[in-house]
This record gives sequence, structure tokens and C-alpha cells, in this order.
Amino acid sequence: MNYYYPQNGKIATATLDMYIDGTLKPNGTAIDWGTCQKGTVQTKSNVTVVNTGNQNLTVTITTTGLPSGWILEWQANNTYLYVGYEVEGWLNLTIPQTAPEWPDWSFSLNGNA
Repeated sequence: MNYYYPQNGKIATATLDMYIDGTLKPNGTAIDWGTCQKGTVQTKSNVTVVNTGNQNLTVTITTTGLPSGWILEWQANNTYLYVGYEVEGWLNLTIPQTAPEWPDWSFSLNGNA
């Protein structure tokens, strides 16, 4: 007698999609803030992140190169996102009154298991 037990499984993968105002923004896409005034808050009112992988993730946005006094806030930062779910929130960029010019900066969308 011989019993046969095939094995099923899959490797966990983390993938996220980000949309701004309904438009997919693939990795490496520049976000255009347009012409901004000093001392203002610029808003992208509809930033949606979708967990397209097969593991649950905590999603965050972090900046690189943003000068002191400049602030980027995402309403949905640190949200736990189940597989197949999405989260939506505004993205605010605070530009200080003392800003001499547009800096060379970026942000990253992160998913941590």
C-alpha cells in the first residue's frame, strides 16, 4: 500500500500599485506638483494604494532629500493592508515660506510584511 500526498503552496510576494487621481503611477514615475507658492500646502487629494501581492503589508510613504521645513504627509501612512484591499488618502506637501527653490527630492512607497 502506498499513500500519495501532493504538496501545494506558493511563495509570498509583495506588490503594490499606487494611483493618483485614478491614474496608475508605476515605479519610477515623476509626480508633477506644478507651480507652487512659498508658504502653502499642496494637496493630491486622491492617492490610492492597492495591495496586489499575496501577503498582507503595512504601507508607508517616506521621503529622501526633502529639506528641513518641507513636510510630506500621507493620510493613510502606516495602514495595514490585506491582500486585494486598497487604501485611499490625501497627500499633502507643506512648502515653507523660506523655500528658495524646488529641491531635488523623492518619496518611496513601502510595504512591510
